[in-house]
Amino acid sequence: MDVINEPVPTSVLLDDPKKLAPSIDKRSSVTIQSSSTDTTSTTGKTAHIRNDRHWFKDDMGRTLILRGINVCGSSKLPTSPHPGSTHVYDESFWDHTNVSFVNRPFPLDEARQHFARLRSWGFNVIRLLVPWEALESRRGHYSEDYIDYLRDLITLMQEYDLFCFIDPHQDTWSRYSGGSGAPAWTFEVAGLDIHAFKDTGAAYVHNTNASSTDPPPMVWPTNYTKLACCTMFTLFWAGDTFAPNHKYDGESIQQLLQSSFINAFQHLASRLQDLKPVIGFEVMNEPASGYIGMPTLKEFDPITNLIFGDAPTPLQSFALGEGLPQKVGVYVKSWPFPTKRSHGRIMNSDKVSAWLPGHSCVWRKHGVWDIQNEKPVLLQPDYFAKHPAESRPVDFYADFYMPFVNKYAHAIQSVKSSYFCFVEPMANEKSPVLTEKDHHDNMVFAPHWYDLNCVFYKKFDGKMTHDVQALQNGGNVLTATYFGINGVRKNYRGQLKNIKQNGFDNMGDKPIIFGEVGIPMDINDRYSLKTSDFAQPIRFLDAVIYGMEANLLNYALWNYDVCNDNEFGDHWNGENFSIFSLPLGPASKSTDVSSLASIDSPQAPDLNQGGRVLDAALRPFAPKVAGTPVKSQFDLRQKSYTLEFKPFDQVKMKELRTLGYQVDDKTSMQTEIYVPNYHYQDIPVDIQASHGQCQYVPEEQVLFHRFTPAQVKDGQTVTITLQPQTKDSPAKCVCM
Repeated sequence: MDVINEPVPTSVLLDDPKKLAPSIDKRSSVTIQSSSTDTTSTTGKTAHIRNDRHWFKDDMGRTLILRGINVCGSSKLPTSPHPGSTHVYDESFWDHTNVSFVNRPFPLDEARQHFARLRSWGFNVIRLLVPWEALESRRGHYSEDYIDYLRDLITLMQEYDLFCFIDPHQDTWSRYSGGSGAPAWTFEVAGLDIHAFKDTGAAYVHNTNASSTDPPPMVWPTNYTKLACCTMFTLFWAGDTFAPNHKYDGESIQQLLQSSFINAFQHLASRLQDLKPVIGFEVMNEPASGYIGMPTLKEFDPITNLIFGDAPTPLQSFALGEGLPQKVGVYVKSWPFPTKRSHGRIMNSDKVSAWLPGHSCVWRKHGVWDIQNEKPVLLQPDYFAKHPAESRPVDFYADFYMPFVNKYAHAIQSVKSSYFCFVEPMANEKSPVLTEKDHHDNMVFAPHWYDLNCVFYKKFDGKMTHDVQALQNGGNVLTATYFGINGVRKNYRGQLKNIKQNGFDNMGDKPIIFGEVGIPMDINDRYSLKTSDFAQPIRFLDAVIYGMEANLLNYALWNYDVCNDNEFGDHWNGENFSIFSLPLGPASKSTDVSSLASIDSPQAPDLNQGGRVLDAALRPFAPKVAGTPVKSQFDLRQKSYTLEFKPFDQVKMKELRTLGYQVDDKTSMQTEIYVPNYHYQDIPVDIQASHGQCQYVPEEQVLFHRFTPAQVKDGQTVTITLQPQTKDSPAKCVCM
């Protein structure tokens, strides 16, 4: 590409505008520099991640923008003895004491290939799924071989400048209640029989229910309204309050469960504390409240809960678990409401108990309900809405969740004080409130967001979307409906803005990273999987990430799953979200794994192979900004990118220097922009910067920008743009 000088505006102060001389790098990079500025730019590895208020920072004080990926969906499942796919069933499924998660997310001999791919795709942080079951499938015994595997895996991340945080992942409590997370022994200490969940409707477990003779299939979130999940979460968070008489070996069930969970992840923290890539620990993925706070046990609120398939009411769930047959409603998808009652059917005609021998319903024991004339009767419909001893309304987050968060954060940070603690509500919900009494050190708000309407119906055409967030809060369906692709973008941008602001309002000026965002690939009757035409999923994901960029948000996509295939998706409950779908052996035949030893190695030609929706997922962004970001936006249609930031003024520089940041290092004034070759390889690029100089190095997929204090006055904004050259744009790299 030719590099041609342009007239320099008078607003840019230079000793001599004539000294603004271009140079052409022999490696096809382009540079345009101002006087007396060092043009040597290198992308060094980030030593640490810190934070200054709500911005993540590197050691130089530069603002970090995190683009992450969840690794991975299949990590919810063990590698042995059960084969680890929820559509597969054999008797080994019930062997929960000899479980191994070694090689989740992938074998070590494949790790370099995957990390090289993720790094070449621009990701700089991994949300690493580690279910409680993977650490402690037998109570009190930690899986040291799995932890050894994790240490080896995370050690490799450092070679690729990848960071990670540990996600104690769960969905609907456990694999044995239709999701993932907690080990099976937690049901045993609560008195529940995992073998009876199918007959009693206590859980819908894909492994045991996936057959042609079963009722219509349900989606896994419906387990949040089932007996097993609701009971376990209620006991975990509030057993001392709502089930004070329920103990195990004389110990409070709440204290037993909570201390076991905390001890397991504190042990993991102690084993990983010397590994630089680990920046912190999440508290718990999407913490559900169980029955806590329900105003009545007569029914579940269809606005805040997914009522689908077999849908017993809370009272019916109690009765079914106690061996009483019940006629329950069966719900199907509908419009404008998500579901409607289709018919009823008798469940548990064999009168099976969901409780282990010698145990009975914990809620019947505590006077919540009883059996009269062989029928279930509610005695205290609002039992979980108020403190039984105090008769005051309960608040799940304030009364139960945050006290646990405080204990967990203290335990993790007692191992390493610099660890971040990532806190989240359920997906799309408001953040918990942190008071002066709560733990504040290194806390991060890590919410999740999905277009729940599109995810549930598995449809997206860009013509109409709904603000589910507003509808759940009582909004009008007309004002919560958006039309056209621009309406989609406006809808998503607004929802994410609300969650971001709510986080600031409730948790203070703390960093935010959306721990999960993503789209299902099997939308529109699996059209893309059948035809390999991913145009609609690309538009869908582009709109989601546009909303993130418009709000300057950090995020981690859900997900990168090496087990994904078109037929069974992520191999977990029918989900198909992975941006990668390609079965790999120990090493791809066309990839020399030894050549992927570092991010500076030449890119293997097939790293994009297996990628899905990469048009939207791979986009320019500025992982390191020498100032405060004002705008970071990619236009997929035009393939144009704009970064605006305000360099730190002298007051801020002094503050950062006092806090120990190396702001006097010349690298502190270097901004780095990831420029994916996926979009820009072998095409001329028009790059413009309002101040300073740029250097584009395509083989490293990086655009460097440097400036000196003399070039930018306090309060000025630096604007950098890049876009493909057109017939109307001259072949220039311009420093205006």
